Amino acid sequence: MRLPCRILLWLLCSTMACLAADKTNIALDPATFPPEMKADVAEIDAAFRKFPDDASVLYQVASLHAKAGHFPQALAALERMADVGAGLQPRPRDFPGLSQNPEFLRIVLSVQKKNPPVQHARLAYELSEGDLIPEGIAWSQTTRKFYLGSIKRKIVALSEDGTTQDFVKPAANGLGIVIGLRVDDQRGELWAVSESIGPKPPDLVAGIFCYKLSDGSLVHAYAIPGSEKELLNDLVVAKDGSLYVTATNSGSLYRIDGATGALPDPNGITITADDKYLYVAGWYGISRVTLKNKKVELLDKPANVADGCIDGLYLYGKFDLVGIQNCNDDPGRVLDFHLIAGLRIDKATVLESYNPMFESITTAAIAGDQLYFMANTQFRKLGKDGKPIGQFDPLKILRLDLKR
Repeated sequence: MRLPCRILLWLLCSTMACLAADKTNIALDPATFPPEMKADVAEIDAAFRKFPDDASVLYQVASLHAKAGHFPQALAALERMADVGAGLQPRPRDFPGLSQNPEFLRIVLSVQKKNPPVQHARLAYELSEGDLIPEGIAWSQTTRKFYLGSIKRKIVALSEDGTTQDFVKPAANGLGIVIGLRVDDQRGELWAVSESIGPKPPDLVAGIFCYKLSDGSLVHAYAIPGSEKELLNDLVVAKDGSLYVTATNSGSLYRIDGATGALPDPNGITITADDKYLYVAGWYGISRVTLKNKKVELLDKPANVADGCIDGLYLYGKFDLVGIQNCNDDPGRVLDFHLIAGLRIDKATVLESYNPMFESITTAAIAGDQLYFMANTQFRKLGKDGKPIGQFDPLKILRLDLKR
């Protein structure tokens, strides 16, 4: 069949455009970036050299190029990321200057088309205190309550009937902004990460707090000098009572008595039932830490799996990791990573995505076979000074059945 000349010309131009995009050099040359970006460029470049086809890494490469005004390189990196097939949806705010670019919009639409919404979560609770802005949530099988941290420097207890009360009063004993939360039902304790955002108030104690579940009384506060620079994030409790905490900025894994290892911006953390291994989420992948010898191993995975930017991370059953992915996908999603031999991700299953209620999803809590997570923490309604810049909606907590 003979095609009209105009169609042939269009096809030729389109093919040449694709070839040009494929040949665009997306490498990160520090000399072409502003001085204030060089530290980030160096970190991402190191990962890019090791994992040039990792979707999470390509996302960050594209974002850096966009922020520096390198739009052809940014689009080429995004195109390569989309071709990997991991389903990451670019967030417009990560790509300044491209949000209305036709090529950017084409890539976004192609990702959406290949990855339709998955919406199985149902509303479990709605809290009127919309400005709570919780980062962490934990569940106690003993008290049958959820515990939510808050940017308001307090901890709230949520009963199964939906009623709430302050479990720890604002700023009590120097408690700061509450980040990670974990329940230790074996010892009847609740552990919390206390941090500061912006200037540190003089009364704030940055570190780890432990409370009695029975009455909310303080058991101990572990101040960690310099932790504001470390950015303590999430934590997990082993059966023997040992506590492990991720420090995102330094790439460290902390015990109460010190630090171990080096991890890529660690965040979410969970522990195996036998206390032999930790799984720690980083910005481009999940690592397994062997506690006996402190060996750190990045999980192997298929090319179309993106396991970076996981905020909350939880072990479900023996072979599945459930994660809340939020810093490289718009508007975020819930994923199940099936493991083989503990060191390889066999496949990733999207459990929830493109939910219209999502507005800054962060962490979760598993109660039986149900995953509870905050749909709209609304972090972006706070200005750089910590003051509200928008109207807060009621806080929505969703429930997702993990049984399949």
